[in-house]
Amino acid sequence: MRGLLLIISMPFKVGIGGFLRSYYVLPKLTRLLKENGYQIELYIPANALRTFIKFHLRTRQHEQTSHKHGDVLDELFGSAFDEINWLEKQSKYAFTVNETLIKKSIEYNRLTLSKEFKQASLFNVILSEELRPLFIHFYEKKFLDSIKSYFPKPIYGYSMHETADAVTALTALSSKETKTSILLQLDLGKKIVDKVVNIRLFEDLHRKTKLVGILSVSPAPIVETPKLHHLCNNVEVLVPGVALDEDVPRLYERKDPGVIYYGRISKEKGIFDLLKAWSIVEKKEDVMLYVIGRFEDYRTMAKFEKIIKKYRLKRVVYLGHLDRRKLFEIVRRFSTLAYPSYRDSFSMVVLESIAMGLRVVAYDIPALNYVYRGCKNVIMVPLGDFEQLALNIVKNLEKPFEKDEVTKQILRLYSSWERVALEECKHLNKLLNLKS
Repeated sequence: MRGLLLIISMPFKVGIGGFLRSYYVLPKLTRLLKENGYQIELYIPANALRTFIKFHLRTRQHEQTSHKHGDVLDELFGSAFDEINWLEKQSKYAFTVNETLIKKSIEYNRLTLSKEFKQASLFNVILSEELRPLFIHFYEKKFLDSIKSYFPKPIYGYSMHETADAVTALTALSSKETKTSILLQLDLGKKIVDKVVNIRLFEDLHRKTKLVGILSVSPAPIVETPKLHHLCNNVEVLVPGVALDEDVPRLYERKDPGVIYYGRISKEKGIFDLLKAWSIVEKKEDVMLYVIGRFEDYRTMAKFEKIIKKYRLKRVVYLGHLDRRKLFEIVRRFSTLAYPSYRDSFSMVVLESIAMGLRVVAYDIPALNYVYRGCKNVIMVPLGDFEQLALNIVKNLEKPFEKDEVTKQILRLYSSWERVALEECKHLNKLLNLKS
């Protein structure tokens, strides 16, 4: 036996890229690691459980009826518990999870969420984009201070996420002798507060543990955060780092000339740029824009509606948040995905869209340039240039999907979560066995 390996993960099947990736990879990865002689203990951050609950509350549109939340919370906490048990079974019990700690996390979250519902305006300020990283760090730290005595200090530690809660947990639950590694699913932030908080957390991890390596799902998070090389000599990219799920239909038939955006609806994902671009498209083409997803917050939703009124947009339809089956039924019908994201590490939305036979018009950011460069179905325009975004949407509405060799190679390479888990296991095993 190699010894105890602590894995920090957020493996919930919700519409958040990092969570979904962990949901698909964790059972496969832990099976492989167990075969390599590791004894694996799983820790799910308290904030991850909170995010799971908040996601489902928003999806069910229960947030404005706080007096009914008690029953709903019980149901959702039960669903989270069931998902964890299912993952444990899928892994063939390759990892253990402390059920007492899960119950403590549920109670901790229940108390906080109750306060959040009663003091919504205060929490909207605390959870604003500017303050969110600090909130997440202190939220997780407070819970960890109450439970870390339950964990034996591991020989090895690995976080499947770069977020403030995950890094805080890995640091708190490790010792000076623990060999640690971390996976970047995104860069450490564009905003000053994000970068400062997240880099300091990485520095803290480096100071308090033996940080032996950093992995990444693509080069983009590394390129966007060059300071990581000062903290660790071993920075490696997983190829493949993600995969298409089996529920994504592979369809290349003729599409209706329509435009779709789906994913998280936020400023960071370029939703306001898209609406400005659409004010140009509407003057040139009689075509609809369909927007699918969940607004990041109420301010984003309000600004979305304000811009539609300002530009008097007539052909924008918001379809809300949809489950994956309904989502793909709609997306597959249309010819073009508009994706003006300012920040990504890979973009599953783009991968899913070309798998369904859509052409994609997107901003030229490092993640997309790395993965989709040369693909005839992904057209990239200069970052922030919404006029070029509009012109290329119009230009590509009637163009047929091309089955070029680069598209085929991309879809082959990113076709299997089993392959992703093998790649991750290979790199992680190598890093954890480096002599320190």
